[in-house]
Amino acid sequence: MSASADDLQAAEWFAQARSAQRQPASEPAWLEWIEDDGHQRAYENCELAWELAAELRNTPRITALLAAADSLAAGRTASTFAARPKWRVPLRQIGLAASVVAVGAVAWLFLNRPATLEYATAVGEQHTVVLADGSSVLLNTDSLMRVEFSDHRRRIALLRGEALFSVSHDPSRPFEVRALQGVTTAVGTQFDVEITRAGAAVSVLEGTVTVGGAGIGTSAPAVAVAAGSGVGYSEDGGVSALRPAEVDRIQGWRTQRMVFNDIPLDTALTEYNRYTRTPIVLSDPALGSRHINGVFHIGDEAAFLSALDQGLHLKATRGDAQTVLQPQAGYHP
Repeated sequence: MSASADDLQAAEWFAQARSAQRQPASEPAWLEWIEDDGHQRAYENCELAWELAAELRNTPRITALLAAADSLAAGRTASTFAARPKWRVPLRQIGLAASVVAVGAVAWLFLNRPATLEYATAVGEQHTVVLADGSSVLLNTDSLMRVEFSDHRRRIALLRGEALFSVSHDPSRPFEVRALQGVTTAVGTQFDVEITRAGAAVSVLEGTVTVGGAGIGTSAPAVAVAAGSGVGYSEDGGVSALRPAEVDRIQGWRTQRMVFNDIPLDTALTEYNRYTRTPIVLSDPALGSRHINGVFHIGDEAAFLSALDQGLHLKATRGDAQTVLQPQAGYHP
């Protein structure tokens, strides 16, 4: 198993995060690097590898392999490596990229872990995934999810879009959903995670989950969120105060409907445009302050535009790339 350039860079960031020279979460180079989906995947693989290696380091086979990896990177012996602290390891003793990547390789091979599974939906598509533990995930439009299960945990990475999770009860294996720099943890419950322009939003429909930051340098405590409530968190992992769950919106999209309850038009269009490759835009941003009510079937553009024409007096002009809304001639609100 060879290490890619992404693996090596991820290992260096991983090493810095757990060293005496720990870098701040706001470091520009880190923030730019982790935005890439491939980089985020490589870093999370380092985390998994280190955790698995720590759990298995006293077994004879892993002890020997760890010694070989450590010697390759830093000329250290097996006994020196095994005696180090579990997490607070100085940067020079981790051996940077080679050691961490090698540990990841041997740990995964030792456990015979299954390959990572990825699931995606196209724009306008929804798809239900039944996981190996009996949990199910309903992926909303334009979403991407990665699944990694082991004997000790169930881990999901939501890389794009939105997903509704119905989690099978298993106290021995927490169910983690990571999105951006936050993690939502459950044992058995139902909750929704959506990646938005401002960060991510979590709504709990059944049971209770905890939501906390998962980025480098994140120290805020996790927040317990019960059914009927939700939270948001920014890209740096800071969690908001509790707020009402977006129950109507979630129950709507899972049944192919968009539910708008007296919300600004620009907000409604943002939601609508998630499901189409030909977005609807406003000729004047000031029109976005008008409010809209109604329930619309996803994909029924004619009914949606008709409602805007009759209720808000907005005429639609269709183009190849977008549909533009402008006030009807002679109408003044």
